[in-house]
Amino acid sequence: MNNPPHPPSPALQLTGSTTLLPRMQRIAEAYMETHAVRVVVNGGCGTARGYKALLDGTTDIAMASGTAPDDLAAAAGARGLPFRATVVRRDAIVPLVHASNPVDALTLLQLRNVFTGRIADWARLGGPRAPIEVLVGPPTGGVSTSWRQRLLGVADTYTPLARVLGTDDRLARLAARPFAITYAPHMAFPRHLKVLRIADTAPVDPVYAPLMLVTLGPWTLPAARFIAYAAAAGQAGAAEADRA
Repeated sequence: MNNPPHPPSPALQLTGSTTLLPRMQRIAEAYMETHAVRVVVNGGCGTARGYKALLDGTTDIAMASGTAPDDLAAAAGARGLPFRATVVRRDAIVPLVHASNPVDALTLLQLRNVFTGRIADWARLGGPRAPIEVLVGPPTGGVSTSWRQRLLGVADTYTPLARVLGTDDRLARLAARPFAITYAPHMAFPRHLKVLRIADTAPVDPVYAPLMLVTLGPWTLPAARFIAYAAAAGQAGAAEADRA
């Protein structure tokens, strides 16, 4: 008499950051080739949604490109199960313009004035006489949070004319709009766009997005193993990028 087959192991679910999505898909595929576990990487729905999915119990690991919003962190703390984050890679966030834009570099102050709307025409920055179209990400996005905190601080806000779009939509619009400006993680931007150099005379630290895998409370063994694998893969990828 044949023994009944063992039931399949439950899948390890990942949900969250659009920025991390393609990288985690590649890592999950490599992981499943050598480990007897199924890893499901759900469509990138944003960092905040990843944290919410942990609280809802609908994911095992959140993909995050920034810290948890205060209300979600408070909700986790109230349960006695704070979010536990592991940085698998840090990626610089860079200002981007259309490839045809003649402006190559801006200072941090000029960037701040552009994103707040104090400078609204490229002519004031050495470019053509044309209005600047500011494209920003949703306020709950991890990359957008890191960029806003570093560039604007707590005392400033984006121009009310800024158009709010997800990462893919912002990059697509920028590719079609010669006088727009936005930002994105260095590893995510298409090479047909142009990165603006930071032109401050004193050295300026890059704006980094911490790319993290997060659990609610202690790790389960399957989550711990995958996070350790992803962290090692992230370090290897960063070293390879540094050599490129």
